[in-house]
Amino acid sequence: MLSDALLIFIVLAPGLVALTGLVHKFIGDKIVMYTTTGVVLTAGALSLLQLFSYAAGLGSHGADAHAAAEHGHAVTQHIITLMPWINVGEFHANWAIRVDTLSIVMMAVITGVSGLVHLYSWGYMSEDPHKARFFAYLSLFTFAMLMLVTADNFIQLFFGWEGVGLASYLLIGFWYQNKAPNDASIKAFVTNRVGDFGLALGIMAVFCIYGTVEFAPFMEALRENTMVTPIAFADPAPAREVIMTFLGQRVWAVEVIGVLLFIGAMGKSAQFFLHVWLPDAMEGPTPVSALIHAATMVTAGVYLVCLLSPLYEYTLVAAGMITVVGAVTALYAATVGMAQNDIKRVIAYSTCSQLGYMFFAAGVGAYEAAMFHLFTHAFFKALLFLGAGSVIHGMHHEQDMRKMGGLAKFMPLTYAAMMIGTIAIIGLGVPHTKLGFAGFFSKDAILESAFAGGMEHVAFGQMAFWFGIVAAFLTSFYSWRLIYMTFHGPKVWEGAHDDDHAHAHDAHDDHAHDDHGHGHGHTPHESPLVMLIPLGLLSLGAIFSGFFFYNYFVDHSNEAFWAGAIYRASENHVLHARHEVPEWVIYAPLIVTLGGLLLATMTYLFNRGVGKRIADSGGPLYSLFYNKWYFDEIYNATLVRGAAFLGNIFWKADKKVIDAAGADGMTALTLLSARRLSILHTGRLYHYAFIIIGAALVFGALMWLNAGGAH
Repeated sequence: MLSDALLIFIVLAPGLVALTGLVHKFIGDKIVMYTTTGVVLTAGALSLLQLFSYAAGLGSHGADAHAAAEHGHAVTQHIITLMPWINVGEFHANWAIRVDTLSIVMMAVITGVSGLVHLYSWGYMSEDPHKARFFAYLSLFTFAMLMLVTADNFIQLFFGWEGVGLASYLLIGFWYQNKAPNDASIKAFVTNRVGDFGLALGIMAVFCIYGTVEFAPFMEALRENTMVTPIAFADPAPAREVIMTFLGQRVWAVEVIGVLLFIGAMGKSAQFFLHVWLPDAMEGPTPVSALIHAATMVTAGVYLVCLLSPLYEYTLVAAGMITVVGAVTALYAATVGMAQNDIKRVIAYSTCSQLGYMFFAAGVGAYEAAMFHLFTHAFFKALLFLGAGSVIHGMHHEQDMRKMGGLAKFMPLTYAAMMIGTIAIIGLGVPHTKLGFAGFFSKDAILESAFAGGMEHVAFGQMAFWFGIVAAFLTSFYSWRLIYMTFHGPKVWEGAHDDDHAHAHDAHDDHAHDDHGHGHGHTPHESPLVMLIPLGLLSLGAIFSGFFFYNYFVDHSNEAFWAGAIYRASENHVLHARHEVPEWVIYAPLIVTLGGLLLATMTYLFNRGVGKRIADSGGPLYSLFYNKWYFDEIYNATLVRGAAFLGNIFWKADKKVIDAAGADGMTALTLLSARRLSILHTGRLYHYAFIIIGAALVFGALMWLNAGGAH
């Protein structure tokens, strides 16, 4: 393992260099760009070195992990306490850095992707006048995310959780001069606050029931089922069997806590019902999309569920909720993604869908498979987003795929990178072999685990498998649709009219494009080297990460690798049982993937008029998918307008009742009294003498009466 000093550098340095953005007027934009990029790239290199060395068993922690796994014990986490933070009575929360396998994986993902995004942004944001501010925001985001994944208590996690929300708000609304980015940033911020309210309630419930906000004692109590004495809402009982009063009902405490914490994960990871912010977040610069949607912010919810595996292993309702929501999200986002025309929105919905896979894997108890897909997804999704940014750059900030076509000839390196990312995300590979890109290994592990969960009588396991299979077919279809519409076919940008790209609902796609200041030439061009280098490095990850880490994450060495960072109850055999699923289950993902490829090829390569006829038909199913199941319209008509209506009522009550009878009323009374009394101020001495004498007589009479008066 790296030394404590280097670990502290990885976590804290991005936050410190983010402060350079405050003084960019004095030090210059280039200094901010150099320092932020250099520090985050260094942190990324150190994090990846730590991960590879740990996987290879070179570090002392790795050796301990193997020994501990052999004896069935969890490895003691390495905690670096930076300082005492909150100490109030029995409430204790330190500011510390927790190092275990989960945090090691997340640190590598966060800093690795963020470092490449920083480097990529040198080319993408080169002509933006506010690039110093942009790089400072990127580093702030990275720091907040590192705070989240290295926290050793819920309060520090919540600090990072909200910090990520703040940084994403700033990044999504970076071009705040335009309405669309402003609206998108507010939408993301508000939607996440809904989920964060559930997270906050869950943290409060943990403290009230278990008397701590630190992870170690909380999860140890659940593992060992020790007796706990709740502070409130419940009587003493074994940790897994505490019954608490919630909303007037007596329910299992672990279920309430599990559901509340998952609501927080739903908001951050854009799961069904709280997903609406994710596609709109595309209004930010494309590097932001790669950073937020690939490997960092949206994966925080998956990380939280896997971190709290000792909790979800002993829940039924909460775990079932995770499975159902994840499965529905995977299918829903895939249906919407295949009807979108904005290249970034297609990839955004694919992110939403892939997150659904991760969640239903965790819901059935295959936490390792969920983390494996999180890891591989970071590479190929960042690759796809940055590849899309390269296309937008080469097309002079055009994002509509209907206005592209034939770009493979003009952007061969970007085309190659996008092909690698596409093959990786669809999970194309040959079963029973090591022939496949990253997504093949992780997605197939999830689908097999879901089916095995059904075999093991895990709630909703079979449903998750079939939803995942259908989503895999749709993922293949819309991924190849993107490739064909963008890189093949007629060159629509030359003025050729490709009727297949005509759309009856063009107005729906109106939004701010990624205008990053580049010229308006007409011929597409390849991106500069500083943008292509990150694409090349991410391509290596998209190709080899699944093959290299398969054994460590989900196969023979998984227990030694995770070393207690992920907990599975003795009755949880899902990950092992996936090796015993029927042969057709193993080949099903390959069959549906090839089916999606075939359908997309026939529709968008060999018979491009089919797409036009489907779009022009405006059928109910197509309209449903194109309009995102009308969630925005439904939420605007109910929640938004309802909230505005209630807010207007309360505002009027505050203004006309509280203010009128309170502050405004007293002010009016004071002014009226002052105007009346001002009549007495004539400026004549004899008037004042008369008033003083009269007041003295009245005062004297009152004193006389108070003393008893005449007897």
